[in-house]
Amino acid sequence: MIVCTAILLIFLREFTLPDPLRLRVSSPEILSKHGIDTHLPNPDASRPVIELHQDDHVYRDPMTQYLDWVVTADLLRPDGVLKKVYLINGMFPGPSIEARSGDTLIINVTNALQDESISIHWHGLHIHNKMDGVPGVTQYAISPGSTFTYNLTIPDDQSGTFWYHGHSGTSRADGLYGGFIVHAPSSHTSSRKAIDHKASPALHSYKKDFLLLIGDWYHRSGDQVLAWYMRPGSFGNEPVPDSLLVNGEGHFNCSMAVPARPVDCIERQTNLSYLSNVATYRLRIVNTGSLAGLTLQFPNTTTLIQIDSNDIEPLQSPSIGILHPGQRIDILTSSNPLTSLTIHLDQKQHINRSFNLPNPALSPTHTFPISNTHNTIPHPKDTIDILSKIPSAQSLAKPPLTPPETHVLYTKVQKLSINHNIPYGFFNHTSWRPQSTPLTTVPTTEWDDNQLAVTTAPGTWVDLIVNNLDEGGHPFHLHGHSFYVMHVYEASQGWGSYNPSTDVIPPGLESQSYNLSRAMLRDTIYVPSRGYAVLRFRADNPGVWLFHCHILWHWASGMAMLVHVGGGA
Repeated sequence: MIVCTAILLIFLREFTLPDPLRLRVSSPEILSKHGIDTHLPNPDASRPVIELHQDDHVYRDPMTQYLDWVVTADLLRPDGVLKKVYLINGMFPGPSIEARSGDTLIINVTNALQDESISIHWHGLHIHNKMDGVPGVTQYAISPGSTFTYNLTIPDDQSGTFWYHGHSGTSRADGLYGGFIVHAPSSHTSSRKAIDHKASPALHSYKKDFLLLIGDWYHRSGDQVLAWYMRPGSFGNEPVPDSLLVNGEGHFNCSMAVPARPVDCIERQTNLSYLSNVATYRLRIVNTGSLAGLTLQFPNTTTLIQIDSNDIEPLQSPSIGILHPGQRIDILTSSNPLTSLTIHLDQKQHINRSFNLPNPALSPTHTFPISNTHNTIPHPKDTIDILSKIPSAQSLAKPPLTPPETHVLYTKVQKLSINHNIPYGFFNHTSWRPQSTPLTTVPTTEWDDNQLAVTTAPGTWVDLIVNNLDEGGHPFHLHGHSFYVMHVYEASQGWGSYNPSTDVIPPGLESQSYNLSRAMLRDTIYVPSRGYAVLRFRADNPGVWLFHCHILWHWASGMAMLVHVGGGA
């Protein structure tokens, strides 16, 4: 008890000291310069609506879209607390992209920031490697005043809910993200006016289509949060967020702010009232956050139809989780109108040890009213577990029974004396750092010692066995590919690791073989603490691809490695 109390006091001291930058930014001079009045009344409670328009895309031929984006920053109040936020064309979240399979997008991204470089990653899309948006791997970061053109061709076999986000530094935590929806083309051509949704050839029928970008939110800048984490005083405990945003808006109780770290705050309310008058609709939900997993609960039963842009066997439940950073789900509502959406931030020790040091200002449950009659729903007992073996509805390339290549990986956040007890993320014995010269522009002999890579020939089926030696779980994302999740295991005791060279039967299985019929197709998977996951994929997209933890603080501290599919460098 004494030790725990001491650690908590150190945490509060380290992460709740007065913030000189915040006090400076909140000064009347700065606010006046930016045209912001700190005494404004509560803003309009209505929230931004991201409604999608599939009918504009499913009945047309593939086309080329041209987009011009300018990235800036301004002071906003997403949850009532003033913070510098990244904007794309003046919008937060950034503009939503809608396209169809086979489209090409030419996106000119201009960095209009004063002193920060940026890049954009297109999460989940199997695009050309040079367009992947990872500084030090596929490109140089876009420096202030510069423009980079992303040329994206969407594969004919990809559709669903994707998103884009900053992949330079911690820009994702400060709002550099947005939705990217790819509509599957209809097999029937029709004019927009002649569409009958009930007779639509689509797999599922619904009246409207909405996007919800949901994620945790920090009142400090991402750079400040990372600086706190990357110091011995954090003890490797990830910084706990301050609130939650849905499509760029949320609610924060100003009276709960830590006195040692004052914030410029006004009370505001957020609702989802635009969902109240629609009987059946599709909700595309993305966890855009930096740390916390989410469980979503509705008062009525909903139907889960997609995970990570892949169709699944439909499942019904009023509650779905845990949706970890980077993951996406698509659900259909029932004919009964919804009255509220309740979101539980996951804080269990075995899921995310960071919540062992709680943020007293953070509410773990957020309810967003849809109608005037709504209630906060307690944490659900019967939840669709998206980590469980929910089989994909179909696959274009069935995985082989035995892949020709298997690579065993071990990952952990380590606090080593040689690194002054600063927490760094590792794969095997390597902590990743972006190289100053992009890897795709130089021979592998010129890669530095921070680049751990699995190298394979194009078209090869590969097993990645990811052993998590940490006390907390990690959501891992593979760029440029999707993978089949053959097995996920969490040990009740011991390390729970698997190495086929020494283990005849994988822990948690009764035989050497996997049930291929239950394999899940994903691009982001949560590997539990003291457990492992077996990921099988076909290396059919040449290039150098990042594989990393999607908890921002772990990726930024080195928990990443590379998959080098030969012929792409």
